[in-house]
Parts: sequence; structure tokens; C-alpha cells
Amino acid sequence: MPRTVPSWEIPESRRAEAVARGFRSRHFFAHRAHCVAKCGPDHLKLAQGMAGPATATPDACWEVILYAEAPALDAVPAWLFFDDDLIWHQQQLGQVGQVASANLVLDGAAVYSNALVSDLVQRISRRREFKTRVETTFHGWPHLLLNAVAGFALRRGARELYIPTADLAMRHTDRARTVQPALYERIYDHTVHARFDATRHGEWWRVSLQANAHRLLAPRRRDVPVRDEKTICVVHDTERGLGHLDVDPDFARAAADTAPGHLEAMLRVEQAHGHRTTYAVVGCFLSEVRERIEEGSHAVAFHSYDHRVESSAATPGKSQLQRCRRIDYRLKGYRAPRSVITPELADDRLAYYNFEWLASSASSLGTRIPVLERGIVKIPVVLDDFPLHRRAMAYPEWEERVLHLVDDHDVVALGLHDCYADQWLPRYPRLLERIGRRGTLRTLDEVAAGVMLASSA
Repeated sequence: MPRTVPSWEIPESRRAEAVARGFRSRHFFAHRAHCVAKCGPDHLKLAQGMAGPATATPDACWEVILYAEAPALDAVPAWLFFDDDLIWHQQQLGQVGQVASANLVLDGAAVYSNALVSDLVQRISRRREFKTRVETTFHGWPHLLLNAVAGFALRRGARELYIPTADLAMRHTDRARTVQPALYERIYDHTVHARFDATRHGEWWRVSLQANAHRLLAPRRRDVPVRDEKTICVVHDTERGLGHLDVDPDFARAAADTAPGHLEAMLRVEQAHGHRTTYAVVGCFLSEVRERIEEGSHAVAFHSYDHRVESSAATPGKSQLQRCRRIDYRLKGYRAPRSVITPELADDRLAYYNFEWLASSASSLGTRIPVLERGIVKIPVVLDDFPLHRRAMAYPEWEERVLHLVDDHDVVALGLHDCYADQWLPRYPRLLERIGRRGTLRTLDEVAAGVMLASSA
């Protein structure tokens, strides 16, 4: 039996009711919302910078994600919702139809929103052949998103909803972006007043949920089925010789020479078997290998910036997370070097830098199953190939251990290093065949999305 997760639905059949509640018909489309216990894009950075609630911590953060439903969903092809250049923030959670999202912070009887975003509509000029269709169909996204946010706030027992003014939202927008005042005013000022009776409270719009109850269109809960089958994840710690510079310089030099060839061989084997895996790459050479890895539709994550576990966020210029984000701002995952959870990898720091999952050994995470804790999905790597490298286990015994773990877990993550690949690479095709018969290989991005979706409330 497939599992289900709750969503909050307003179908096409309620269009007339929406109009009666003050929505314009052209702003309405059939939709559902998932309310997920996670940080949205730049959630903590915005919450702290806007000086809203004092409780802006990962466990106070939620994201409301709006999805189109038929017939609106049929207006554009499904692949468009997964176009990485278009859907820049990548908040789909594996679901077709993601139109918009809102960041929320719960603060007792109040809910604060610090971002209302629709990549689909706001970036559709990058796919001009769909521009008119998307803008016509989904023009009303901020109205429906605000309605979904208010519904979530009511279900959480809140009495007031706070939404930033356009001036406040613009001031905290990434300076690298071109700010369009008219767009911000339409979303954060005009739509708020079209949707609610709101009053000014400093740089925020304050909405009394009780006073606006007559203006809300209450969604109905619908349980959405999700896949529930045995999942196997292969994560490649792609570090060349950097992990051994301080402990075995000779091996590090040899690995620097052999690891690139190992990487190419791994990719060829996986392509031949049609499997997608996760490559956790040391950031300082990510640009050299990323394009080749992504040719196979594999997930890419960070394996730190330079594999130095002693670097700290407290040391100026030495933060692993900060330096990773200078290279790429969107990769969702972080694989801890040597499975050492440094103070820098605290949940609030990972969330601040927009990481959504952390992979490490089961013992370091204190769990043998993927879990969502304080907005971060923790994914345990239950076995890697280090025992092969140090000759603590012969390959046949190691492979049988892998199969036992696969049989014993609904979700299992296996770690493989490019620098140790000579220990297992000749047998890699057979290993993939054996584990592939037992379940489905998925990426850690996919696993994290499923765990976050399962947190819907």
C-alpha cells in the first residue's frame, strides 16, 4: 500500500465560491498546498535580517508550497516544472506542478512570512514559448498563496499574520538581483490589501485572522499518495587525495593521479546500468567534474570545500559552508568529511546557508534511518568502503554486508570513494545488479525531498 501525505486542496469546482469570497475569476486556478516543516530559500537569513520574530530558528520555520492541479496543470508540459534554469529555487519536492512558495516563521500566536516567490511566473521569460500561457494561467498565484498561508496559520492556532511591506522585502533582496519595485509592490502591498483588511505595523502588514475569516477560502484536506518502496542510495565521496594529505601523503599523491580515471569508470558503469547516484564533491575542484557528472543526471552535493574538518565558521574566511556557497548557491546536500560533525555543521548554520540535507555516518548522526530534524534531513551512511581500503574486510565479505544492510533497511545509503575505487570498481557492475534487484536506486536529493514531503501538516 502506498503511503500518503496530507495536502490542502481547492479544486476547480470551487471557482464560484472563490469569486464569492472576493477572488477574481482570472486569479483562480485549481491548486493544493503542502505545508512542510523546513526552511525555504534564504529563510533564516531573511528572518534575521528583517528583524521580525525573535524565534527565527530552524524548528520554527515552515514552508508553504503551492502546486497547480488539473485543469490548470494541463496548461504546460510536466517537464517545465523541473527546468532548473526556470525553477531556480528547486522547491518541487519531487512533485509536478509547483507554482509558488512562502517562507513562514511561527512565533506563538503570530506567523511571519518573509518571502513570497513564484519562479515559474517570475522567470518564465526564459522560456518565451510558454510565457503567455503561464502568465495567463497562473497570474493569480500571490492571491492563492496568501490564502494558503492564512489557512496554515489558522490551523496552527495563530491569531495574526505578518507580511513584509514591499519596501522591506526589496531592501532584503539579494543585491545581485535586479529589483523591480512594481513587482514587489504588486505582490507585497497590492495583493495583501486585495486579499485582506490589513494594517501597517512598522514595516510589516498585520492581518487579524479572525477579522478576515470571511475573506478566506478554506481548503479541504486530501491525502496524496507517495511512493513507498525499498530505496538504495550510492553516494560517491569524490575527494581525490585530499582526505589523506595529512595522514598518508604518499597515498594522497597516488590518489590524485588515479581518482579522475576512477570517476570516469564509475560514470560509465552507472550509465550502462541506467542508475542515478549522488556525487558528493570537494568544492575546490567541483567545476572540473560537475558537467561530466550531470550528463548522467546524477545528483551533486558538497563534500566540504577542501576536506579540512578543522576549519570553523568562527575563523574568518575558513568557513567550509561559506566557501562552498561561493562556488554554487543551489546544491542541496552536504556530506561531512570523515563523518565528523563539526560545530559549523549545526542545523542553524546549514539552514542559514540553504542546505537541506546532511549525510554522515549513522553513529555521528545518531540515527539509522533518514530523519528531519530542525529543518535539516539527516541521512545516515550505514557502510562505506574504508574497511576495504585498510584491509579490515575482504571484498566478498564486504559485499555480503552491503546486501544484508539493503535487505534490512527500507532506505539505505552506501558510501564509495573515488580514491578507494581500485578495491571495488572491477566488481561494481555486479554490485549494482545485485542491489538493483532488491530495490530502486535513488539520489540523496530524492530521499531528502521524500522525507520533507512526509513532514507535511
